Amino acid sequence: MKPNSTLYQRLRGIAREEILNILGAWATPAPGIHILNGHRIATEKEPDTFRNLLENLSHDVCFIRIEEAVECIMRKECPDKPLVAFTFDDGFMECYDIFAPLLEEFGVNALFFVNPNYVEGDDAYIEYFNNHTVLTEGKQPMRWSHLSELANRGHMIGAHTLDHYMINTDDEDTLRHQIVTCKTVIEQQLQQPCHYFAFPYGKLTHANQRSIDIACKAYKYVFSQSDYKHYFSFNGKVLNRRHFEPFWPIQHINYFISCNKTYE
Repeated sequence: MKPNSTLYQRLRGIAREEILNILGAWATPAPGIHILNGHRIATEKEPDTFRNLLENLSHDVCFIRIEEAVECIMRKECPDKPLVAFTFDDGFMECYDIFAPLLEEFGVNALFFVNPNYVEGDDAYIEYFNNHTVLTEGKQPMRWSHLSELANRGHMIGAHTLDHYMINTDDEDTLRHQIVTCKTVIEQQLQQPCHYFAFPYGKLTHANQRSIDIACKAYKYVFSQSDYKHYFSFNGKVLNRRHFEPFWPIQHINYFISCNKTYE
């Protein structure tokens, strides 16, 4: 890494934020079905961060339940207003403490994609997962008791591989272990079917046709976090989501969901 690369990245980030602030100030959410996918809040002691975002966003969009959003997309519906649903990856405790309760205040649910080995992890596993796998320090996972309660409250629980594993390998045994065994563990623990799978890291290059085929045989719905201008990837097999974080400014969210999405 060059000595000035950190400064360059910092300046690039500042420039990007200013551009999004300007573009977002004039943007309005486009009609369509928008699935927003987040991970964390900047500080778990600040629930008002996400509440304020939801309040501001609700002025221009209608929030809907995630299963309703998925069904609308699968039917290739084209609503005349912006509809927004939420998913969250990795299963951090703020999903239980903050995101789920606040979404319930607005009358909707979320779909939480979890990694069973993180859910069950000891301190050493959690530290490695946080610091080396997802690069988000200081987090704690939801445990099965939290996930069971969320499911009973009407939220959806999905699979995210056992260990947040990048599924672009050709090792079929490993793929089946990470993808299919993950489903088995979740269903055994929660005593209900697991229909949803999102592959970790989310870019289309982080999966391959072999892994997508395995996932589509195991799960009813498979999600990425890429190609947001199109509803589907991998020849109609994968639903695309738009990355956001609950601490992002409303202008950024408005800009990102101002695009007119297509089914082609």
